[in-house]
Amino acid sequence: MRVVFGIEVNKASSEVAMLVNGDKVHGYTMPNDSIVFNRLLGDLKTVQNPEIVFEATGVYSHRLQAFLEDNG
Repeated sequence: MRVVFGIEVNKASSEVAMLVNGDKVHGYTMPNDSIVFNRLLGDLKTVQNPEIVFEATGVYSHRLQAFLEDNG
């Protein structure tokens, strides 16, 4: 089973889509702050070997990237 989290990073918030074998099964909008990133972390921990894909949008994606790296 392939699970991909696609994240569209914007200035104030991000759109998260969870895809299982190419089909979207879950999606939500989250503000771009480390407190709310914990919701994403919780979702990531529900599956084995999730893939995370997001566009490097300069300063907008730095917090998300740092959070993900700090949390393995």
